Amino acid sequence: MSALAKIQRDFCQFVLGRGHQDFMQHMKSTPFSQEASLSIYHNNIFSVHARSLQNDYPLVFSMMGPSDARIMAFAYVETSFPCTASLDDWGGGLVTFIQRYGPASTWPYLSDIAQYEWAKHAAYCAQEDPLLTPEGMKKLTVPDQEDVIFHFQKSCQLLAFSYPVEQIISAHQANPTQPILETQGSSYALILKHQGIIKVYWLTPSLFVFVNRLKEGQDAEVAFAAAQVLEPHFDVQEAFSFLLTNPILC
Repeated sequence: MSALAKIQRDFCQFVLGRGHQDFMQHMKSTPFSQEASLSIYHNNIFSVHARSLQNDYPLVFSMMGPSDARIMAFAYVETSFPCTASLDDWGGGLVTFIQRYGPASTWPYLSDIAQYEWAKHAAYCAQEDPLLTPEGMKKLTVPDQEDVIFHFQKSCQLLAFSYPVEQIISAHQANPTQPILETQGSSYALILKHQGIIKVYWLTPSLFVFVNRLKEGQDAEVAFAAAQVLEPHFDVQEAFSFLLTNPILC
């Protein structure tokens, strides 16, 4: 390693709080203290990454409030600094970070909200495939046809939440200053991108199971049987109508 590369590495490590005081020997004398000079870089780096998280998780930041969210963001950056040149690939770990971040326990549903927001981000970054053609639809609707494979859009995200995320989001958007009181019940969502726009579909438990089984590559009969366990009178025709009339399959 060259001398310059070592200095650059030591600088990065020191600014991130992982280096040693030995780096100070490389700094020129200025009217400001060495610590104050380096803190400018430290604050800039952490602020940029905190803003990136805020762009990906606007609801999380809004629910926590600016001060608490910024503190959490800085704590996350300290433990999960990005390893690639693209911030689009970074930030997904905040979901699990929230689960073990003590102050976040004030909002027990926050991890679900973060998972919802990261899924929207992932869907937006995904490639958008051509939609299923009318000819392809006919093949899927032929009775008793075997080995039918359902191809889902690459942006398609299927999510099961422990909390009623749809209601929590609606309540927060209606009155951001009021605490969320009703947090009982699970929820299920399908998130995808169509023509550059993110679409969110809230599913019943049985429809979620049916669609998820198809997405996993299982055949329609197995998916139908799984849905019937939750809803004996599950309407499979309505389920297929949902898949074929929305931009889900390709």
